[in-house]
Amino acid sequence: MAKNEPSAKQGTGNIQVVSFDYVLTAKGGKVIDASAKGKPLIFISGLGQIIPGLETILLAMEPAQKKTVTIEAKEAYGTYDASLIYKVDRSKLPAQEINVGDMFEVGEGDRFSPVTITAINGDEITLDGNHPLAGEDLTFAVELVEKRVATAEELAHGHVHGAGGCHH
Repeated sequence: MAKNEPSAKQGTGNIQVVSFDYVLTAKGGKVIDASAKGKPLIFISGLGQIIPGLETILLAMEPAQKKTVTIEAKEAYGTYDASLIYKVDRSKLPAQEINVGDMFEVGEGDRFSPVTITAINGDEITLDGNHPLAGEDLTFAVELVEKRVATAEELAHGHVHGAGGCHH
């Protein structure tokens, strides 16, 4: 190891491992998702593991701090893009039974994208490639549990090690 490279124990400077509890609500206050009691969500900053607007907020917080924030669609799952809606013939989809609301991945090679079936009209199937929450402003009630410097090993592996993270 070169002199200037951080060891797995030394850490990596500004890149943080962040753990937080949250409740996510959409317009009208409907709860969409929440962390399980005693099991905060953990991510490594800068790797795109959570939506950008929320990551920015959490990195500015201190442990035990609580906040309720609304993240605009463009900083959450993006604005709704009508060009991601398209129609395909039923023969292009898996042979299994399909229903409106079903989600799966389409593509070829190593390029796949998630889609949702939004309409079935005989053999004409309408697919929507937008994230289900695209175009939505999202409100998060968050509590920062812990924030620490990521280790070089965690960065090399792309995930958190230790309590609450991966152990291999």
